[in-house]
Amino acid sequence: MLLDTLPLASSVIGDKDLRRQINRSVSRALVDGEYATLLLTDPTVVLEDRGCTQQQRTTLRSITASDLVDFARQARGLFWAVDALSPRNPILQEDQLPLSVAAAL
Repeated sequence: MLLDTLPLASSVIGDKDLRRQINRSVSRALVDGEYATLLLTDPTVVLEDRGCTQQQRTTLRSITASDLVDFARQARGLFWAVDALSPRNPILQEDQLPLSVAAAL
């Protein structure tokens, strides 16, 4: 049933929180091989039972990476690109650093 797959509005994770979850997931995957395999197989595992918009879920599912570096690069391009283009935001934001570091490994 479609209604069962949609999160409640009050539990939907925001973009900034989603980026933090992605950062945490990439960090965890660097030290937990089993989790890394799961993350590469199903990128929506980053949600950890938190709600998200259908667009966020679709975007996460579009990541098809063969390794963590590729995953981090794709995630950064998909979820951080909007903020990078905004004139109100500094070029390098605090929540970009961990994923950037992980992608450089």
